[in-house]
Formats: sequence, structure tokens, C-alpha cells
Amino acid sequence: MVKRIPITTAKEVAQKHDLSQVLLIGWDGERVHVVTYGKTKEDCAHAAKAQDFWAGKIKEFSFKGTS
Repeated sequence: MVKRIPITTAKEVAQKHDLSQVLLIGWDGERVHVVTYGKTKEDCAHAAKAQDFWAGKIKEFSFKGTS
């Protein structure tokens, strides 16, 4: 089973780089993995909307054969 990206990882990226929102997208060769983080509730909501947007774009794109 694939290990999920923890939200704490996204939070660490946000803190290290002084960001209000973080969206991490990973590919394990079979599936796309996404995690979001927002500093405030409003930032969380915006990050979730970004995730919805990019998830739709990712579904349009095939990762197979891109390497």
C-alpha cells in the first residue's frame, strides 16, 4: 500500500518558505497523490479549491510514458 503524504509535510514546507497555502502533488507511477495545507481556515478553503482545480487538470493528463 502506498504511504500517503502527511499534512504535516505540507505544513513544514509552508513554514520553511513562509507560505500561506501549499499544494503538494506526487506521482508514484500508478496514482496521483495530493495534499493541501492552509495557515488559516480561509487559506485551507482556498487550497482545497486549488486541489479541486488541479485534480481536474491532472485527470486530463496521462503520466504514463512521460519519463
